[in-house]
Amino acid sequence: MADFFREIKKKIERMRERREESLWHTLTYVGSVSVVLLFPVVLGAYLGWLLDGQYRAGKISWTITFILLGLMVGIYNVYIIFYRKEIKR
Repeated sequence: MADFFREIKKKIERMRERREESLWHTLTYVGSVSVVLLFPVVLGAYLGWLLDGQYRAGKISWTITFILLGLMVGIYNVYIIFYRKEIKR
């Protein structure tokens, strides 16, 4: 019975090694970086555009402010998802 579990463990390890080396795994990382980074920037641009349309505050551009805020949030998201994931391994 112990040999059966050892074989299963070996197969799982081989699958993990293959998965990490595959092209699809790399493309998944690239795609998730783009979504995690760009979504807050686009959302910030949209919210800033709405605020600029509603409130003309003189020299303050809400669009640029929220784009920069979205960029900071996106960079933080990438840090949390990828850097901390590597630390846990």
